[in-house]
Amino acid sequence: MRLKLLKIAARVVKSARYKYFKLCSSCPYKKEFYETLENIHNLQPQLE
Repeated sequence: MRLKLLKIAARVVKSARYKYFKLCSSCPYKKEFYETLENIHNLQPQLE
C-alpha cells in the first residue's frame, strides 16, 4: 500500500494561504491518499 500511495500522480496547487493536491478524478487510491494526509495532519508529537 505504501508504494501505491507514493506513486500517485498529483498536482500541487498553491494559493495565498494553502497548498492543495489535485488528483485525477479516476484515481483508484484517492480516498486512501486523503485519509493518509489527514492522519499525518492529526499526529501529535510525543513530549517526554
